Amino acid sequence: MGLSPSLAITTAVIAMFIPVIIVLIVYRMRLVQSSEDYFVAGRTAHWAIAMASVTSMFIWGSSVMGAAEGAADWGLAGVWIYPMYAVGLWVFGIWARKFADVFPYALSYTEYFRIRFDKKMHILMLIIATATSFTGAWIQGAAAGHVLTGLTGGKVPYQVGVIIMGASVAIYTVVAGLWGSLLATWLFTLIAMPLCAIVGLATWYYVGGPVAIMSEATSLVQQGILGAEYLNVFRWEPIYLYLPAVLAWALFSLPMQQDYWQTAFSVGKREEVGKAFRHAGNWWFFMPLISGSLGFVALIYMLSGKMAVVPHSAAYASLIGHVLPAGFGILFIWLVFSATIGTVGAACVAIGNILGNDLYRTYINPQANDFQVQRVARLIVGITTILVIVISLTPVSILYVLLFMPLYCAPFVWAFLSSQWKQEYSSTPMLIGGIIGLAVGAYMFLGMGLWGPSMIVAFIVGAIISWLGSKVAPGKFDFETLKKRFDFGG
Repeated sequence: MGLSPSLAITTAVIAMFIPVIIVLIVYRMRLVQSSEDYFVAGRTAHWAIAMASVTSMFIWGSSVMGAAEGAADWGLAGVWIYPMYAVGLWVFGIWARKFADVFPYALSYTEYFRIRFDKKMHILMLIIATATSFTGAWIQGAAAGHVLTGLTGGKVPYQVGVIIMGASVAIYTVVAGLWGSLLATWLFTLIAMPLCAIVGLATWYYVGGPVAIMSEATSLVQQGILGAEYLNVFRWEPIYLYLPAVLAWALFSLPMQQDYWQTAFSVGKREEVGKAFRHAGNWWFFMPLISGSLGFVALIYMLSGKMAVVPHSAAYASLIGHVLPAGFGILFIWLVFSATIGTVGAACVAIGNILGNDLYRTYINPQANDFQVQRVARLIVGITTILVIVISLTPVSILYVLLFMPLYCAPFVWAFLSSQWKQEYSSTPMLIGGIIGLAVGAYMFLGMGLWGPSMIVAFIVGAIISWLGSKVAPGKFDFETLKKRFDFGG
């Protein structure tokens, strides 16, 4: 069973050409005239457009598939843990509003480190910000590949979905910048949110509902095919390993991801930034909860022999392709591809912003005019898109990469956020604490397999060294400096 390869590819290609319309709209309305327009949509976006963009950054692609993978890995405990990512959005709105008050003309959060601290911290943050946005784009590319191969029962190679997604990003992101991403994700998210709910509910209907699935799961436990722990909603192992990693991403990685910051900067009214992220957070909880529950269904179906055993990253798409009529598979491709394209586009624009604005304009060509910065940024976006395609061609566990993302952010985030309130935070302790915290956390994550605890330890080590070191050698900074208008392209 499964969607026919020709129908799946045709649907994905049609979804690929939709962004061309977005490009035409952006250019017709002359929305991209300066680097501020390209990077942060001229700071004139409505909060609802920003909300839709933030919603699609998380829900579609990686998280639809990743939430299902978590439940397929851990059983019922995995169903509710993944949606806890929503905590990050509810909190991020507060942070973004504070940052806007402290640094109203920022195009990127990394500029804060250039002015607030020194060159070595700025360069380090450029590396971290680039790595974080690239990883986000990478897992979305992987999701696009898993969608087509899962829906068609493996008949469409994984790499086909990755290439279609990458070509779509190249079509409009290089040209239209963040405006293209915002408009595309706004349009598609308005369509995709109800579609995702419809597909999820329809899948539950076709599998017979929760009672039928739990009855079958209980039977598998009695036969010794499924461990009884998979039916434990509060299973200790995922709570210990998985939940801290999810919360670490929400609270540690999110503040260090430029694509979220530039969307926050794009909101025209600063007082509405928090509103955009609060509403997005509600969707972040609700939609992964649906897909996570169906990841558990996919696990039961694979163990009972009702469908082929597939990598858990493709479990959700495989289940839909197996039990639903072809029309639902088409809807699923539409919603995942359309929103994934916008999400990858936002991440690529973030990297263009970081390297074009922060690196090129600051260190390579300080005399660059606005046109030169845009040209360099577009080139970087194009190169980044190609690299995302290349690295995504090899299938990976979406969940594993998502869980690793917060690790290199965790040791720095406390000092970054606290330094917006406290004057005495200084650069060298932050640098030392961050590097030591990262080394300890990486060993625990990669060498010991302690996912969640590694994030917490990295955060604590970085925070303590940054705090104590800044007490011994405090810095001095006038926050009014950040409120002056620098040559950031406006």
